[in-house]
Amino acid sequence: MPLHSMGGMVEALGIYTATLVAGVLTGLIPVLNGELFLLGVVRLCTDDAAGCIALGILMAFGQMIAKVFLYQAARKATNLGRGRFAEKLRLARTKVERWRNKPLTITFVSAVFGLPPFYLVTLAAGILEIRFVAFLWLGIVGRLIRFISLALIISYV
Repeated sequence: MPLHSMGGMVEALGIYTATLVAGVLTGLIPVLNGELFLLGVVRLCTDDAAGCIALGILMAFGQMIAKVFLYQAARKATNLGRGRFAEKLRLARTKVERWRNKPLTITFVSAVFGLPPFYLVTLAAGILEIRFVAFLWLGIVGRLIRFISLALIISYV
């Protein structure tokens, strides 16, 4: 998000609401960068640790609101899958069942570090019907670690 549009959104909505909205938008639209938005609002709008933590929490929850929509959309899309994709989907689900908890590990690592991209992991989790509650908790905890850490690092640098 360009800095001039970020400032306008922050002025119009307030720092905290703007951060939540930015979290949702950056979670839905992969070319928008939540980390850059967070860098900007932390640098421009707050100096205290509590404010940084609040901004990190709001960015994390905004992102997870978006990821829930993506997960559910991907899950519903698989129900539409008939024909040539049905067999490929069945094979992929069989492999995931054999991995047991590895998809959950990948989900957590992706939520914290962004590799593999959490956007793609979210879609894969929905398509492969990874347990929603497990996906949600791992995503929330991972995103909280990512964005609170980032906000605190930015504020102290």
